[in-house]
Amino acid sequence: MAHCVDGFELSFKDRRSWKAKRVAHGKLIDVIPVTWTKGMRKESNEIFQEVWFRDVAEMETFRSQSAPFVVALAIAKDYSVIPHAFDEFRGIFEVIPTGIVLSENSIETRVLRRIRAGEEK
Repeated sequence: MAHCVDGFELSFKDRRSWKAKRVAHGKLIDVIPVTWTKGMRKESNEIFQEVWFRDVAEMETFRSQSAPFVVALAIAKDYSVIPHAFDEFRGIFEVIPTGIVLSENSIETRVLRRIRAGEEK
């Protein structure tokens, strides 16, 4: 089932995936990590977003890169229930890793910008 956000269609890669297919105008753009709103924080004028991964190898690949990447931000139906049940997507964001590991499977990123269909670089 596709969900519309910021002019894109998002659908989970598979049933238990932490990734979403990002589609615009019927064309697959990429497959991006999905992260939760509970990991967002603001410090001064900057926004930081925790991004979770399924395994350490994937987390380390993203943490060590210097290039920005795109994430889909989702909200859970109830954050007290683990694993979280998806409720809806809230936005698509370009983030860059800060290099900080926050947990055994998550890193800190700095939000660079919100991405809307038709506004890509």
